Amino acid sequence: MKVEYDKDHNGAYQTLIVSINKTASNIFNYLSTTEGIQQWFPQLEICERKKDGKMLFHLDGEEYKEMYITDFKHNKEIGYTWDLGQVKFELNQDEATTELIFKEFLPYEFPHIGLDFAGWQFQMEKLKALIENNEKLAQQLSDFDYKKVKIEKILHLK
Repeated sequence: MKVEYDKDHNGAYQTLIVSINKTASNIFNYLSTTEGIQQWFPQLEICERKKDGKMLFHLDGEEYKEMYITDFKHNKEIGYTWDLGQVKFELNQDEATTELIFKEFLPYEFPHIGLDFAGWQFQMEKLKALIENNEKLAQQLSDFDYKKVKIEKILHLK
C-alpha cells in the first residue's frame, strides 16, 4: 500500500493506493452496498446508494451518525461525509488488477486525525485481504498507537 500525507490551512489529507487482484465492479460492491461494506467495516450502513444518499455510522448501542454520499459513479467512485471531513474511494481497472485510491480530508478541528488515518490504513489492508483471499484480519494485529504517533509526527500535528 502506498501512503501519502499532506496538509494545508484547512486540514490534513491522506491518500492510500492499494492494488487489488479483482475487477472494479467486484470491489465497488464492497464499497457501496451494506452487505459488502459490513464485511470489512461492520459499523457502516448504506441507506440510499446514490449521490446525496444517506449512510449511517453505528456507534455503541442504538446511537448512530448520519453521513451523506457526496460522489457516486457506478463501479468508479464513491465518496461520503466522515464526521467533520470527507472520504472518497476511486477505482481504476487495468487488465490484471484494479487500483483502489482512498482519499481522506479531516479539518484540524477533528480531534483524532492521526488515529483516524491509522484506522483507515488498517481498513484498506482488511478490505484487500477480504477481497483477494476471503481472509478476515483481526484489529488486534495492528498497532494503532504506533501508527498514530508516526502520522502525527509526519504531519507535525502535536
